[in-house]
Amino acid sequence: MNAKILWAGFFLLVLSAGCGPVSDDPRQGGLAGYWHGTSSGKYEERQQQRRQQLEQEQQTNQQLQHQSLALKSEQELQDRKLAHEQKQVVSLEKKLRSLKANVSKLRLQSEQQKKEAASLLEQIQQTNQRIEQQKAAIAELDRKGGSGVDPDQARILELERDRLADEYRKLNKYYQALSNAIH
Repeated sequence: MNAKILWAGFFLLVLSAGCGPVSDDPRQGGLAGYWHGTSSGKYEERQQQRRQQLEQEQQTNQQLQHQSLALKSEQELQDRKLAHEQKQVVSLEKKLRSLKANVSKLRLQSEQQKKEAASLLEQIQQTNQRIEQQKAAIAELDRKGGSGVDPDQARILELERDRLADEYRKLNKYYQALSNAIH
């Protein structure tokens, strides 16, 4: 008789579990929910949706990794450009110092030559001041994070460096002419 009572209790338990709303989600519906979800195909649908969602998130993650690598490469390129720019300005500064020393060594004979040399030295000094400003601007850009942070400013600095290099070439040519006139 005990077995009959146990079976009756079990039967009532199974019936009462089936009477309530059964979720397709096995986490909410328990064993009955799992059976209901697998038999109706809802469980497989949920699994497929989750797989698709995982694939989409993996693709998004992969795209973000590629973008990150591209940005890192671009930043490294910009950093190399900025370092090159700094070297160019330092080189130009050295050349200008050398030119100034050469002008100072000239043995000037006439007043006209002295005036021209003084004018040349003044132009060299002005160019040197602009080079110092250029170096400060490059250092400031570097402090802010490099040319990747402000590519427009980096381009402006490159153009200014080119202009200063051209000015140095003109000053050097002027020095050569003055030197040749003396000798």
